[in-house]
Amino acid sequence: MEDIQRKINACCLCGNLPKLTTNSIQIGKTPFIIIGESPAKDGWINSHKAFYNTAGKLQASGRVLNKLLNNIGLKIEDIYFTEMCKCVIENRNKLALFSKNCLPILIEQLNKLSCNVILTMGLHPTQTLLNVKIDKFANFVGQKFSIVLGNKTYTLIPIYHPSPLNPKGYTHNIPIFENIKNEYLK
Repeated sequence: MEDIQRKINACCLCGNLPKLTTNSIQIGKTPFIIIGESPAKDGWINSHKAFYNTAGKLQASGRVLNKLLNNIGLKIEDIYFTEMCKCVIENRNKLALFSKNCLPILIEQLNKLSCNVILTMGLHPTQTLLNVKIDKFANFVGQKFSIVLGNKTYTLIPIYHPSPLNPKGYTHNIPIFENIKNEYLK
């Protein structure tokens, strides 16, 4: 993964934005990886640990995700995780373009892992990986899609972002995580 990290560090397709300069992927032991949209400016870009702040405390979205994972016998440290965009994207209007710019690096990361299931958190990673324009994200959440990225075939399952501000972030993800447990964590 060091070669991929060097590519991320050298990339300037989206300008000179702050980026994940180390640990652009959290290694886990599950058959799935969760892909977020982009790193938060106060998140693991500083702490170097997904969903944690620099004080070593789980951030709000991390607490919700950890609760979902606990329901199926896992915790955040067990999962593979990365971001669609490797830079901090403050202008959310540019997420679609920047997601496409990062796609080759993401595919390279994914192809080096043993995961075969991708859980996408939110519209932009889902839309980019499926290569479709999504008008209503709710119509895609929880559905299974077979996709080929690089030299591997994956099952992609969109989930709601586990932000505590998202009213669907916990309750609507519960059945999705139960299905993942029943199908992929036997």
